[in-house]
Amino acid sequence: MRFRRLALPLLTLVTLAAIPDTAALAHPGHAHKILGTVTMAAADHLMLKDRGGKDVTVKVTKDTKVRPKSTLKVEDIKAGTRVAVTATEEKDRSFTATMIEVGAPPAGL
Repeated sequence: MRFRRLALPLLTLVTLAAIPDTAALAHPGHAHKILGTVTMAAADHLMLKDRGGKDVTVKVTKDTKVRPKSTLKVEDIKAGTRVAVTATEEKDRSFTATMIEVGAPPAGL
């Protein structure tokens, strides 16, 4: 009996852990965290490869915050830099960044 009570929560946790990327759970209007490595940065968008190896493009607006340095411009983020992007998914399945948390740039840059 005790095993049955633990089986469903355990199965749920195992299933959620097997999902490779939070974008797989994306639905419009909610914040999502996208973790990855920058492949290209411009003033109006950021391209990255997520943890699952999928290419993701995120729109950037004047309201997008960049941390830890608020003076850092999105287009100055170097390719190879690890980022954590908080974004909302639009109805057309595109992402718009509300915050970009920038990690250390890759060695040698």
